[in-house]
Amino acid sequence: MDISQKLKIEVLQEKINAQYDQKLLNVLNGQMMYEEFAKQQLMGNSDYVPFNEAMCANPTISPIFSEEFNKLRAIGHEVSLQQYEQVTLNPLKPLLTNDSECIVLWFGDDMFCQMNLLTVLAFLEQQSYQGKVYYYMVKEMTYEVEETEIELGPYGEVYQEVLMHHRLPKTTLIPVMYQGIHLFFSYLNEENEITTYIKKHLHLSQNDLLKQLFSLFPHYGLGDRQYIKIIEKIKKEYSE
Repeated sequence: MDISQKLKIEVLQEKINAQYDQKLLNVLNGQMMYEEFAKQQLMGNSDYVPFNEAMCANPTISPIFSEEFNKLRAIGHEVSLQQYEQVTLNPLKPLLTNDSECIVLWFGDDMFCQMNLLTVLAFLEQQSYQGKVYYYMVKEMTYEVEETEIELGPYGEVYQEVLMHHRLPKTTLIPVMYQGIHLFFSYLNEENEITTYIKKHLHLSQNDLLKQLFSLFPHYGLGDRQYIKIIEKIKKEYSE
């Protein structure tokens, strides 16, 4: 991480810490960001937790983090319910049993992060959260950060429209989320720019193809597991 960006994050964190002290909870998109922030000691004394999900993949339902939700998500990720609880739910306990006065959501600007962000915001509405919510948009390649205060209200409905029913919401949203939703619908199509590229480059080794995909499609924010699933599906179709 560039030292100048580290200092900017520390300034943001000190500002929000001064306002809320121990009543502040930071939610970071994924284990990698969580570990990077921990290594750089960016959160000071405030609590921070990782959101270890991939809401752009597999079916979902409401209420979020209900027993039915957890079972469905575990099936989609091809893990046991116990594994899902260990990886996703246990680290999130401070959020699930939250009494913070302020929640800061550190999520990227790509499609993957935006669908996760939408889910967290919908969950906070589901819990009738009354505190302040800030979205710190992190550009994960440079760690530049933009701050936006979020007004809860429309996100439960948007979550259902987008992630459950795959319909474009009519609600006005922050531009980065609107962009993420459009990319999500493109990603859901059987034929899209990712699948087209993979079909043209199946002669590459899996590692080389993954490197190309990470380089060419960072705006989707997909990880190796999502890409490998797509590659294997296309290879299977071609072999039949």
